[in-house]
Amino acid sequence: MRLDADAGRLTVVRAASADYDSVMAILREAADWLSARGIHQWYHWYMDAGEWVLRERLEHHEVYMFRRENSPVGTLTIQWSDPEVWGERGIDGQAGYIHGMAIARSAAGMRVGERMLEWAIATIAARDLPFARLDAMASNAPLCRYYEQRGFVPLGTALLPGNFTTRLFERELLPSS
Repeated sequence: MRLDADAGRLTVVRAASADYDSVMAILREAADWLSARGIHQWYHWYMDAGEWVLRERLEHHEVYMFRRENSPVGTLTIQWSDPEVWGERGIDGQAGYIHGMAIARSAAGMRVGERMLEWAIATIAARDLPFARLDAMASNAPLCRYYEQRGFVPLGTALLPGNFTTRLFERELLPSS
């Protein structure tokens, strides 16, 4: 699949375990960028727990890479359940869950993230599910606003391990037909 963004044409590929290093490099670059801005939500990508999370996602969920001219410039994961963050609602069969969306700094400001998010929403909608769901660190106001501006409605918060408070967002999807 191909997407057009201000950064050029993007190719979407499903990541496999062999892509671990490429995906992790994008996640860590995003973690560094966030940390430089005083947002420490992704420090876990440098810990054993983060390495385990990525391996788990590659094995049990759908991790995607977005490439520009064969170079990875973005990644995200789609899960079809998410009881860890969403509790009972996370196993209601009504949504796809978007996690770990990150863009390489070389593609920043070129609508890559927006196009990736649109693609993920369309992928979830193609399964005839009524909702796309995601979460964001509650204290990351710019990111929360970004999701709200793209039609995601805040549904409260969840407390995750390590006293990490995340805001829950849901977007209603139009039925495909």
